Amino acid sequence: MFTDTLDMTENLVRALIQEGENSWIEFKRCGNGIENDVYETVCSFSNHFGGTILCGVLDDGTLIGLPEKAIPSLKKNFVSVISNPSIFSPTLMIEPEAVKIGGKIILAIQVPASSEVHTFKKSIYDRVFEADVKVSATSQIADMYIRKQNIFTEKKVFKYATLSELEDGIITKCRNLALTKNNEHPWRNMSDEEILKSTHLYGKDWQTGDEGMTLAGLLLLGREDVIMSVCPQYKTDALVRRVNLDRYDDRLLIYKNLVESYDILMQFAQKHLSDKFFKACDDRRHDVHAFSSA
Repeated sequence: MFTDTLDMTENLVRALIQEGENSWIEFKRCGNGIENDVYETVCSFSNHFGGTILCGVLDDGTLIGLPEKAIPSLKKNFVSVISNPSIFSPTLMIEPEAVKIGGKIILAIQVPASSEVHTFKKSIYDRVFEADVKVSATSQIADMYIRKQNIFTEKKVFKYATLSELEDGIITKCRNLALTKNNEHPWRNMSDEEILKSTHLYGKDWQTGDEGMTLAGLLLLGREDVIMSVCPQYKTDALVRRVNLDRYDDRLLIYKNLVESYDILMQFAQKHLSDKFFKACDDRRHDVHAFSSA
């Protein structure tokens, strides 16, 4: 029996199919697996305002489904491609979801709008109505960057976000870490609010007059549920590649704030790095490589 834990419900997928293809919905047959046209749409959706790709559906909305046995390999191959920097730049972190409808299985790929401009095989794609269009004109590319700068910024202020939206004890943890390096660190005598303001993690929007936690502050220190609310596309994706560099041997998705993510990544690195690294002064460090999305 096929089982999967899904965010996409059968009713939601049916509603998307009924709506038909448009600027944010795309159907793909995928009879021979996930091919280049799927990745072109992923690139265009991420560069535009996001969207959903339904694999196993014809252009007219006819549901044909995908072979159940092929689902695990399709999902793994998809992740391998979009996380490969030689194919996607910058890389993406998206997890396809398998949905069963009327005895047939499809893959639903929810692509969030990205804060960056992405390329697929060194080409930039944008979404124009129902088409994925290759963008090459300098003015069009410049417009794309300007559009994203107006939407995504780590300085964005959330005026209703308070200290209660932060992970319990996280500022105390940061203060103690600073004091281990310098016992006279200025944070020693600062309140939590003063630390946030001194690091510009609490700020003011001078256009609106709103004051509150910034997006950077929430990503660094916030609770997981708060981060998922203000930045749904956020995650840290750690991959291990050993034999075939086009695939991965192990993967870890982290949704915790960046401060807590560090310790989790270190544990992941220690699990897979058989040899320790040493500096000449015998100060031991591990090099951690991971893809982050925010």
